[in-house]
Amino acid sequence: MSLRARPYEDVWGPRRARIIAGVLGVLFTVVVGRAGYVAFNGPEQSAQAATASVERRADIVDRKGELLATSLAAWSLAADPRAIWDAGEVAQDIAKVLPGINVKDLTTRLSDRERQFVWIQRGLTPRQKQAVFDLGLEGLRFEEETRRVYPRGPLAGHFLGFTNVDGKGVEGAEAAFDARLKRGGEPVRLTLDANVQFALEDELEKAFVDFDMKGGAGIVLDAQTGAIRAIASWPQIDPNRPGDRTELAKPNRAINYLFELGSIYKPLTVAAAMEAGVLRTTDTFDVSEPLKIGAAMVRDPHKLENAKMATAADILAFSSNIGAVEIARRLGSEKQKAFLGQVGLLDRPTYDGPQAAAPLTPSEWDELTSATVSYGHGLAVSPLAFAMTYAPFANGGNYLSPVFLEPVDPAKIEKRQVMSASTARAVTDMMRQTVLVGTGMNAEAPGYEVAGKTGTAEKPGPDGYDPDRNITSFAAVFPASRPQFVVLVVLDEAEPRTGDARTAAYTAASIAGRVIARAAPLLDVKPVLDTSTAETPPSLRVTSDERTL
Repeated sequence: MSLRARPYEDVWGPRRARIIAGVLGVLFTVVVGRAGYVAFNGPEQSAQAATASVERRADIVDRKGELLATSLAAWSLAADPRAIWDAGEVAQDIAKVLPGINVKDLTTRLSDRERQFVWIQRGLTPRQKQAVFDLGLEGLRFEEETRRVYPRGPLAGHFLGFTNVDGKGVEGAEAAFDARLKRGGEPVRLTLDANVQFALEDELEKAFVDFDMKGGAGIVLDAQTGAIRAIASWPQIDPNRPGDRTELAKPNRAINYLFELGSIYKPLTVAAAMEAGVLRTTDTFDVSEPLKIGAAMVRDPHKLENAKMATAADILAFSSNIGAVEIARRLGSEKQKAFLGQVGLLDRPTYDGPQAAAPLTPSEWDELTSATVSYGHGLAVSPLAFAMTYAPFANGGNYLSPVFLEPVDPAKIEKRQVMSASTARAVTDMMRQTVLVGTGMNAEAPGYEVAGKTGTAEKPGPDGYDPDRNITSFAAVFPASRPQFVVLVVLDEAEPRTGDARTAAYTAASIAGRVIARAAPLLDVKPVLDTSTAETPPSLRVTSDERTL
């Protein structure tokens, strides 16, 4: 009987079964091993992350406790590449629920088995976190963090600044007080008043409606203590979305921008001369003809009726450049420079808070420099630095640094006497007349006795000063009879949309007046009965209706 070979299936069946069983066993071992790794490493790490104590950054509030910045719990997604089986598949799955993910980049990073920790996305929303969790992917972990939020949106946005993704302050108060905020605990209380801040920012926003302007800045401060009650830069920014800032909105024009501010310097020129004993309120000057200084010619855009006998009050009220130069000549460049140094305009000021930009000072202080600086050209400073120079007019002659933190301890306020109380009073009276009958009439806020000065300065360019591009400003103290507060408004290239002139008398002065009318009640300033007759004194008469500087 011949032997027949067994069918193919019969020969290989048992062997194939053994091979398949072996392969399955290996796979089972790998899967179990991987599962064990994830079970004993991934979840454990996630549990640690979920229960770890997260340091909470302190809140920021205004002087009355209004919340301006706080921190909320948030989650971020990370991974351990060593616990990931298929990096490409994980990256693709994550991208399905987090659309901003770059799959190629994430695949590369998750494939690096030398790394134990990789950030995938910071600041997940609750919905995003749940969507990732529902994927059930290995090697992922959620890290508990905090997210900085600003409940009032753009209010005081430039001043508050913002934090980076790691919670570190990178601009504004968040950076200036970073160490204090990191410690957590009690809120950091600013001297800002949220209501006054809103009024200031709202008026700057309205200025854009009235004028086609490039930007603006405003400051309200308590001249008795140096406390800053409002400080704003326009266009606004929302610190909740710092990445959305336009190039025009990025600069903080109140603190970090330098301007040649024009004729608002003239009260300083007058005060310096009075303090030096070279100017009395009854002295008169002939401002009827232009002055030639070297190759330059100093002119006034209009003539006073009494141009041959103009007093210091006339020079301020109708903003005579010629008169300011004549006063500066009496003063002398050395004393002029010393006075401006005393009021903080020649060096970067130091104080506790966001630091103002250092001034841009003349390389030489010659006769021409002294002349142009007397009426606000040739010396560029930040609005914050300049606002502080008007505090002495309102507090009896003392210069003080800006203060940004409450409580303000009067005993710790550093004061520097830069002018006598009588000089401060005399110049304030002159500025009151400037508002009653001079270039500042549009700044009047009935009941609050505004005393101030307009400033219109041509902007410097590569080919010299450009008459078509102006900085317009108005600086004031109020109420004039018992001054307590300083207001400064600066508008960058403000062009009226109507037929009005594009000078400070029509732009910055009107905005400042509206700010004062709104801010004064919020600052508990009681209206006063203005008993002045507003009659033009004989020396304060102008032959033209123009009020240009």
